Amino acid sequence: MSQRFRGQVVVITGASSGIGRAAAHEFARRGATVVLAARSHDSLEAAAEECRRLGAEAVAIPTDVGDEHQVTDLISTVTTRFGHIDVFVGNAALFIYGLFEQTPTDSFKRVVDTNLYGHLYAITHLLPHWRQRGRGTYVLVGSIQSLLSAPYQSAYVTSKHAALGLVDVLGDEFAHTGIHFTTLMPSTIDTPIYQNGANYTDRASHPLPPTVSVERAGKAVVTAALHPKRYRFVGRVQASLVPLQYVFPGLFHKITKPMVELFALRGRQAPTDGNLFEPADAGNATDGGWVAKRRRVTRPLLWVGAAAAVATVVLRPRR
Repeated sequence: MSQRFRGQVVVITGASSGIGRAAAHEFARRGATVVLAARSHDSLEAAAEECRRLGAEAVAIPTDVGDEHQVTDLISTVTTRFGHIDVFVGNAALFIYGLFEQTPTDSFKRVVDTNLYGHLYAITHLLPHWRQRGRGTYVLVGSIQSLLSAPYQSAYVTSKHAALGLVDVLGDEFAHTGIHFTTLMPSTIDTPIYQNGANYTDRASHPLPPTVSVERAGKAVVTAALHPKRYRFVGRVQASLVPLQYVFPGLFHKITKPMVELFALRGRQAPTDGNLFEPADAGNATDGGWVAKRRRVTRPLLWVGAAAAVATVVLRPRR
C-alpha cells in the first residue's frame, strides 16, 4: 500500500460512520495522521481505534459542525497539536425523507446548519492557515443531489446545492494557487444514513438503487485529495441522470417522484427525527448493510432466473 500521505494531517468530519469512516480507513492505510470528528463519542473512538490498528496515528475529537465555536476549536486543536492541516474532508451530513410540507422548519434548518454552514465555518477558519502555508486541500463530500432534484428531500437537496455553489466559487477564486477545492458527488452509497436519518413520510426509508459500496466511496475521497478536480462522481448509473435533467427536463422531473415512492419509500414506519438533534451512536457503522441485503435478495433471484432459462432451452420440445 502506497504511503502517499505519510507526514500529512487529514481531518475528516462525519467520521463516525459511512463514507467518513471508510475514508478514514483509506487515509490511515496510506500513512496519514487522521483526525476524526463527529457528534458521537463511542462510535467515533471506535473508528479512530480501527485507524490505529491500520498503523496510523488517529485522534477522535467530538464536534458538531453546525456549531461554529466547535469547528473553530477543532481546527485550533489540530493545528496546535500537529502544526498543520493538509487535507480537510467536509463529509458530515444530515438527511431527511419528507415532503416539504411534512418537514418541520427546525428540522430543515438543522440540515442546512450541518450540510452547508458546517463547510462555511470550516473553510473560513482554515483559509488563514492555508494562506500562510501556501497550500491545502478541501474535499467537499457532496452528493449526486448537489446537481439533481429529488422529491421528498427538499432540505438535503437545498443544502447540497448550496454547498456545491460555495465550493465552486472558491475553486474559481483560488485557481492557480496551492489551495484546492474539490467536490466528490456520490450516488446512493451503502451507509447507515437511511436508518439514522429523519423520516416524516410514515413510510420506511430505503436507499434509491443501485447502491454502491462504501469502500468504493472511501477510496474516491482519497483520490479526490490526491488529484483535486472540480467534480468527481461515484456511481455511473445515477451520474448518467445529470445530463438527462438538463437535456430532457420534462422527462426527468416526471419520473423522479414515482421512482422515489416505488423504490425508496416502502413499508410503514412511524415519523422520526432520527439523528437530527442527537447522534445515533448505537446505529453508527461503516456500512448500512444495504449491499449485503441486495446480494442476499437479488443473487438467488438471478440464479433462479438463470436456471429457468436453461431449463426452458433444455426441455423445449424439439421439432
